[in-house]
Amino acid sequence: MAYAWTETERVVERPGEHWRQPEVAQTYDTGRFDTLKGRLYRWREERAIEFALGRLRRGTVLDAACGTGRITALLQRNGFRATGCDVSPAMMAVARRRLASLGYDVPLVETSVECLPYPDQSFDAATCVGLLMHLDADVRVRALRELARVSRGPIVVQYGCVDLFQRVSARLTGVPPGQVRCPVSEQEMRVDLKRSGLRALSQSWVMRGLSSSVIVVLTKTRS
Repeated sequence: MAYAWTETERVVERPGEHWRQPEVAQTYDTGRFDTLKGRLYRWREERAIEFALGRLRRGTVLDAACGTGRITALLQRNGFRATGCDVSPAMMAVARRRLASLGYDVPLVETSVECLPYPDQSFDAATCVGLLMHLDADVRVRALRELARVSRGPIVVQYGCVDLFQRVSARLTGVPPGQVRCPVSEQEMRVDLKRSGLRALSQSWVMRGLSSSVIVVLTKTRS
């Protein structure tokens, strides 16, 4: 939920509770992507993620906060062996149907990104798309540290970054900047990464000026 120009978007104040609701899970993708603007955003976002995946060696990937399995399916389609996890059984039920319909047999585990049930360096890489912009700074850092712990290689995440123009616009319109719960500046994102022992290898804006969404490829700064 990181594009500010779709009329149906709203800020989710209690994301964990919200996403556990079966009715929310069933309509999550259609609510976001059924409009022309939503479809354009989805296409641009998935292209940005595929560009980021070009930095990853084909192997095992944990798709953390996998939701309805959209990015999990994209990983499989791009030659990775994915495992998904999410706090919402309702979301994962949708993911299971989606992945099965595509012929993918993907393990899905109910868990929080803050406390992943995997040993250190269990995966060749990890992804986390659509979550960090809903988390407070300390929770984001805990999630990033967990992703770094279970991954042997790079981590692909999505941030909701806003610039000065978006913040001024938000003050004038009363609409939260980026229409996400916890938007950050690029400087605040760098602080998160430093606290997590990570650094950015690359970043790609999905629709800069229209969306707060940025896809970032991370690597560890320490072992």
